[in-house]
Parts: sequence; structure tokens; C-alpha cells
Amino acid sequence: MNEHQADHGNPPYGYPPDPDEGAPKKTQSKLGIASFVIGLLSLIVFAVAIITTTTFIMDQFGSESNYNQLRDDLEARFSDVNAVMPVLVSGLLMLLSFVGSLVGLILGIVGACAKDKYKTFPIIGIIVNALLPVGFAGLILLGLALGGTAS
Repeated sequence: MNEHQADHGNPPYGYPPDPDEGAPKKTQSKLGIASFVIGLLSLIVFAVAIITTTTFIMDQFGSESNYNQLRDDLEARFSDVNAVMPVLVSGLLMLLSFVGSLVGLILGIVGACAKDKYKTFPIIGIIVNALLPVGFAGLILLGLALGGTAS
């Protein structure tokens, strides 16, 4: 290296300086990863709740019962809490998965807004966590639409 290069701050061998040398490095968003994991756990818990409820109803009432008979049988058995405990636990698991999904959705949005972070996990977390609230809203709308037809 000659004195001219050293005096003017040029790097040795005439290579230009790296343009990203002073910029902060991008890292994975920890909030995005948390959002993604919470979304997966919420979906798994929701699936377990659905399977538990379906198994309980099929074991107790069989597949040939109609809606009114099923509702009447559940109301009759509701006096004994232990008889319908799987349905209650499944309902609590569904509620837990819904709340977890909302928390994951918020974490995903915050993670997606972070600067100098990769956006992959936050975006996937937002998509996965939005499935349950959108699904619940769809089921509510479907129930309201079919509410008058079940007789």
C-alpha cells in the first residue's frame, strides 16, 4: 500500500469499501417467530378440541341421532357435569386457542412493523393466526344463516 492510499482512507489493493459495512445487519424477528409458534399451537389445540368433541358425541349418541335429539340429550345430561366434561374441556380449549391466536396475530403485526428485521416469520404468523378468528367468524355467520332451518 502506498502513502497516497493510506492518506486518503482508501482500502489496500484498490478495492472499494463495502457499502453494507456500516449498515445494521437484518435479523429474524423474535416477535415474528413467537407469532408463528403461537399460531401453530393454536391450530393444534383447536384440532384436538374438535376431535375430542366429535369423539365424545359419536361415542355417547351415535351417528344416527338428529340435532334436536342430541340437544335434548345434552341438556338432560348437563345436570351431571362429569357426564359432559369432555365437551366443557373442548370448549375451554377452543376459547384458549382463539385467545392465543389473537395474541399471536398482534405479535405478528408488531413483528412485521419492526425495522431491520426479516418479515418472513411475522407474515406467516399473521396468516396462520388469522385462520382461527376468520374461521370463528365464518362459523358464527353460518350458524346465524342456518339457525332458522334446524328443526
